[in-house]
Amino acid sequence: MALDVIVSDTGPLISLEKLSDGYGWIQQLYGQILIPDAVAQELYQGMFSTWDAYQVHHNLGDFISVVRVATVETFPGWELLDIGERQAIQLAWRQHLPLLIEEEQGRQVAKALGLKFSGLAGQVLKAYRGQIISSAVAQANLADLLKAGRIGKMLYAELLEALER
Repeated sequence: MALDVIVSDTGPLISLEKLSDGYGWIQQLYGQILIPDAVAQELYQGMFSTWDAYQVHHNLGDFISVVRVATVETFPGWELLDIGERQAIQLAWRQHLPLLIEEEQGRQVAKALGLKFSGLAGQVLKAYRGQIISSAVAQANLADLLKAGRIGKMLYAELLEALER
């Protein structure tokens, strides 16, 4: 099991939910995912009564840890982000950790802060290159992300090409 820790915004975790065994292979890439409380609420509200119910449903154990984040700092572009994105960026910045984020405006703020970041499609590629998932599984995951509207056709084509290299 990997020991690396990463912070995540809501989007990449929603994408994981759409993939067959998404939470399974990501647990082989990372030892733990940290999320701010606003992201936990965005994930479970509407489908589950509590965060614990979400964790049980997705068989997460203690893989995802919720961290309370008081949003204090403001950064250029901050006002364009929702509370979950703000807290996730702030948590990654404070902890000096990489960030999973898919929204373009959030990526721009993360880049301006010097954070390392990726979307879930990049993690599929990382899992393939790390021999955690096969080429067929990686291709199926990318196709599922495309069908679910989580990535665009151009990125999909680029990632398929990257799988062949």
